[in-house]
Amino acid sequence: MPLEFCRRHAPELLIAFFGLIFLIVISGAVGGEVGAFLTSALDVAFFVILAMLVYLAGNRHPAFRWAAGAWLLVIVGGLAFTAAGMGIIAIMPAEVLEGGEFDPETFDLALAAEVALLFLGASAAGLVSLIGLSRRFRGWLARYLPFDPDSLLHTVALVVILAMILIPPVPLLVIGGPPFLAPQFLDLLLESGDLLADTVTLNAYTLFWTLIGSFFIAGACIRRTPRQALERLGLVRPTGKQVALAVAAALALVLVFSFIDPVLSALVDWLGLPVTDEDAVNLLFAGSLTLPGIIVASIAAGFGEEVGIRGLLQPRFGILLPALLFASLHAFQYSWDGLISVFLAGLVFAYIRRYSNTTTSAITHTVYDLVLFSMLMVGMSI
Repeated sequence: MPLEFCRRHAPELLIAFFGLIFLIVISGAVGGEVGAFLTSALDVAFFVILAMLVYLAGNRHPAFRWAAGAWLLVIVGGLAFTAAGMGIIAIMPAEVLEGGEFDPETFDLALAAEVALLFLGASAAGLVSLIGLSRRFRGWLARYLPFDPDSLLHTVALVVILAMILIPPVPLLVIGGPPFLAPQFLDLLLESGDLLADTVTLNAYTLFWTLIGSFFIAGACIRRTPRQALERLGLVRPTGKQVALAVAAALALVLVFSFIDPVLSALVDWLGLPVTDEDAVNLLFAGSLTLPGIIVASIAAGFGEEVGIRGLLQPRFGILLPALLFASLHAFQYSWDGLISVFLAGLVFAYIRRYSNTTTSAITHTVYDLVLFSMLMVGMSI
């Protein structure tokens, strides 16, 4: 009976579970490693709750449809606010960030204009993403993509994808560089100790919650069995040939991009656009540049991003939109040359996923990142 109850009420239980985690985190009631573990769950909690509300809208009561719509707006608004906030941190005078006190003399009109543009740009990008709610737009898009334009689940997923493509690049457009590489942001992380902290456990926590979140968003224990959910995500046992292909593809990517990346940097610089500061990138990843750090970071990025993007989204939204999302997720840490490079790598991972499975693309991604991180660790330039 308890097992049957859990199966019947899995969406409600998951909403309660992740809602409880959210309350615990914002209350600050739990600290230490347990607190860090629960905080990592927030990366997926909002999306899991949204998916569960959509499932309830189809199986329980139409009121959940309105609840899903309201929660969708919360997510889009939260993404816009976060992007604008990151941009503001990157342009605020160092004394404001260090002292926490506002000096009117340091807040000139140019700074005020940039802050306003950050909020306006992020808000505008969020509003544009709501075009996914248009049945006409979804019908047009469905001509080219294998999703159901009349599915509420696919509709809210489309809006989230569009929001996560359009909103993160806003700070890069407004302030002329990625927020995470701004001197103010790096100094803030250095002073707090977060920049040089050992990120092994944090990356492991993030991977755990990403896999759990993707598993349930894919309908595990709701409309699919756990095995069916794994198959839907493309998480199957790869053949020996597929593993060899994954490793060979990763090494080939490292070689190819060693030629492509300098060309992209030169092209972006010629166009007058900001180029990624490699020294700042190396500093940003300093906390992962240990042997355990690069291994866990590579696995977390490889399997977490591939399952969440290529495994969960690609079968319904094709190759291009998830690849754009994949690149946009890196807009806080790379300039335009880096984003184009990430986009091209994402296309390669996408085709490996299409013609094999997510496990194979994840191995490719993991090995690729492992080689790049190893090069960083030994002081080579990427």
